[in-house]
Amino acid sequence: MQKHSLPPTSARELTALWLDGASPSESDLRAANSLAAHLARFDGLRPFSGVIQRLVEHVSTPDFSLDEACRLIELDPALASRILRVANSAAYGTYGSCASVAQAIFRIGATHVSGLAIAMSAMTMFKDLGGVGEKIRDHSAGTAAVARELAMCFNQHALSSKVFLAGLLHDFGKLLLIQTGDPSYASMVARDLAAGSLHLREQALWGFDHAILGAHILASWRIPEPIPQLIACHHQAKGGQGAVTPFARALDLLRVADVIDWLLGQGCTADSPWVKRLAESPDGVRAGLGEQTLPALWKHLRGVREEALLVFT
Repeated sequence: MQKHSLPPTSARELTALWLDGASPSESDLRAANSLAAHLARFDGLRPFSGVIQRLVEHVSTPDFSLDEACRLIELDPALASRILRVANSAAYGTYGSCASVAQAIFRIGATHVSGLAIAMSAMTMFKDLGGVGEKIRDHSAGTAAVARELAMCFNQHALSSKVFLAGLLHDFGKLLLIQTGDPSYASMVARDLAAGSLHLREQALWGFDHAILGAHILASWRIPEPIPQLIACHHQAKGGQGAVTPFARALDLLRVADVIDWLLGQGCTADSPWVKRLAESPDGVRAGLGEQTLPALWKHLRGVREEALLVFT
């Protein structure tokens, strides 16, 4: 693999996405150089159509038009159909059905629609990876739906669309690493999809993990803040700690949803000790889960997850 040696300022810029203003250590700078080498492999990668590219560029401008966003989406019938499916899913469909793209944009939000369009295009890349890709896709869809539902349950409505999109894309870096063609990594993912463990192996190998890699690529594609930052930090213990901010709340919701989806996928029931352990964990406590709250929500969250898997299949 070609080596990329970055000047210190560039390395520090790369670490900014996961250090949240803290000064990088020597290990952080080494990780940034390793990350740069991997990022170079994906230069020019765009898994989405020209229509989606124009949509992202349009909503990135401060004076974008909802009518123009609607027109662009309608140029791609498959994209329009998928966005309508999401808008009418359990994650968003609590206020009646959407019959038009315009209604879907209003419900989801124009800036989030552009990110959702990229996420759904990225989801199609998972299909090319066989069983491993499908498992990552299903976990991503389930995490997104659970994170949004938790935000709604705990009256964090302003965060609901953000954590939904972050959930859809939080493991995008795994796809990128698999796409490099390293069969040993694909095997590692297939063996170890447990929340909270694979990233440690990645950090031991490269100095960074799939979350950091995916976040940098997504930021380069103009996915709106704070989505890349949430993705970058969802395995970082230092991310989101300290003051209770909207970002910290969103990060806690994303982290617990990541684990909840994995537990649901393993068939855990509400009375499982793993559910109790999650509810009483620091992330669970900060997110608003309690010893009684999470078990009471478990059946409902299972249904939300199952519906999400149907939408994104």
